[in-house]
Amino acid sequence: LMGRHCGHITLNAAIAANYVDICLLPEMDIDLQKVLDHTEQLMRTKGHAVIVIAEGCGDTIVSASGETDAGGNKQLADVGTYLKDEITAHFKTLKLPLTIKFIDPTYMIRSVAANSFDSVFCSVLAQNAVHGAMAGFSGITIGRLNSRYVYLPIHAITKQKGKNVDVKGKSFLNLVSSTKQPDFTPVGAERPQSARGSSGVDVLDFLSVPASINNVLRVGDEVKRLDVVRLATMFPSAMVPNPLGVNGFVGASAWTTQTLQQFNRRQGQGHQYFQMVTAGPREYLHFRPEDSTAVIVNCGGLCPGLNAVIRELVMMLAAYGVKTIYGCKGGYKGLVSPEKWVVLTPKSVEQIHTLGGSVLVSDRGNPPHSEIAKSLRSMGVKQYFVLGGDGTHKGGMQTFDAMQELEEGPYECAVVGVPKTIDNDICMLDKTFGFNTAVTEAEKAIDAAYVEACARDNCISVVKLMGRHCGFIAMEATLAARHVDICMLPEMEISLPKVLKHCMQLIKTKKHAVIVVAEGCGDTLIKSSGGTDAGGNKVLADVGAWLKAELLKYFEKMQQPLQINYIDPTYMIRSVPANAYDNLYCATLAQQAVHGAMAGYSGISVGKVDERYVMLPVHAVTKEGTRCVDVKGRTYERLIATTKQPSFAP
Repeated sequence: LMGRHCGHITLNAAIAANYVDICLLPEMDIDLQKVLDHTEQLMRTKGHAVIVIAEGCGDTIVSASGETDAGGNKQLADVGTYLKDEITAHFKTLKLPLTIKFIDPTYMIRSVAANSFDSVFCSVLAQNAVHGAMAGFSGITIGRLNSRYVYLPIHAITKQKGKNVDVKGKSFLNLVSSTKQPDFTPVGAERPQSARGSSGVDVLDFLSVPASINNVLRVGDEVKRLDVVRLATMFPSAMVPNPLGVNGFVGASAWTTQTLQQFNRRQGQGHQYFQMVTAGPREYLHFRPEDSTAVIVNCGGLCPGLNAVIRELVMMLAAYGVKTIYGCKGGYKGLVSPEKWVVLTPKSVEQIHTLGGSVLVSDRGNPPHSEIAKSLRSMGVKQYFVLGGDGTHKGGMQTFDAMQELEEGPYECAVVGVPKTIDNDICMLDKTFGFNTAVTEAEKAIDAAYVEACARDNCISVVKLMGRHCGFIAMEATLAARHVDICMLPEMEISLPKVLKHCMQLIKTKKHAVIVVAEGCGDTLIKSSGGTDAGGNKVLADVGAWLKAELLKYFEKMQQPLQINYIDPTYMIRSVPANAYDNLYCATLAQQAVHGAMAGYSGISVGKVDERYVMLPVHAVTKEGTRCVDVKGRTYERLIATTKQPSFAP
């Protein structure tokens, strides 16, 4: 794979794939003989192996010629064919049969169109570049740091060496945990962490000027801590050393603060920043792994990535040494029937991340939490993982409270949530898992709708996308697709006559149109029945079918020919496996959840805030309400600029 001086593509692709046996990066010191020996062992035990190597190893494992190309870049030796030949020769010497398949997808990777995430990302970068130029900024580059788009002096990039994989960092540890490869470092060799990609000079310090924190925090601003429950304050802690081979544990009092920023309008009020407990492995564990039993449950609707989270929870629990890991089928209702729980092992979950849906059969509905607490106690569960949204997290916390009120006395069990909502509507968090995949699949539906609309005369394609209370999927997919004419979100005030009038104008001028409507408009454009499902969610009216009927009725009244294509890809989107981005995200969330549970944190949910993984008290997720699209925000402005739709406000 590509990566002349760094192995980021190779590392992330290997972790996302989850079935790579050996991954070799330019940042690693590699003894080729150790690689060959491990390959031999894999073939003798497994009968197959997958090896991924970055092209930059063509200047480390094998020496390059020293020549340069037209751009002045060093020409690297073809390390892929070199490694193939070395493995072939090694097995020939051992007289062992071997078949090798060699794949070099370099040009395939470079030449593809951007996916949904990168399509939107590129648009925002370009727009902000123009904003900066028109405002008179110069010598700058645009980038995204800690979830904020910022201008940087070009020297901040050009005066520093490229970013390399830290072979003593957490990402590399995740890679080794995924591949289970041994250390390939030559005997006696030890390279310092900063040997590659560091000039030894703090360039940013040289380019920057001191600034007082008082120039950032203004009058009325405040920083508040979101502390979490530690079981050590309620029960004796085992305080056993962490068995993971981690280079640098997270301190017991490590905190992460939200990114400080100055706002244009103060409106007489200060801004509130939260300080959160940093997620990650602790040096000492609250529980003895060998005495622990864990159970995993997921509730609510399906979402891409559920199986990836389940897989990594099992893998990380096993890495800690937890021997008994259960999966509860049927959501919370299944918890009160422990005889139906299934045993999960690293072998049984090894390939489930490639499947859509959930191997634990998600469901809605809540039995009494006192009964769930009794069930968990009867099975000796010490680590309890809940995968779900707002309602699921509330249920997990109610079970935790019920454990403290059992007749036998308070029960020691870590309750840890992994937030799951395909709508991306959880406050505080940067993004929820499955959202990236959902937008990618939604864009495919929009692309199909566009082709259909363009291929027929006087044709409108209507696409209904998920989003019960918020329109993030509809908005992001529209921005990524770029050929939507009308996008309607639950957050918008919409006059149907204005929508119909604009549709008529589009047909008369363009002869076709694409409309995207979020399902939540089934409670704004029209009123739902008021009924609820088993999970307590309001049953929404089918706004897609209703809008199609209204369009046909209006165009018939106006004596204008019209053909309509209606696409509802809801179940297609929910049921697909996670893409590479979400696979990585799911794996990291699951690992952080296990780290927190084993360290004795409880009543928590793990997530990413301003690009940092943190542990949040469940109440911070459930008490904030759902996040909605800000119809006065910049992303919404970009949506309107993309669709060129007028205001539909009554």
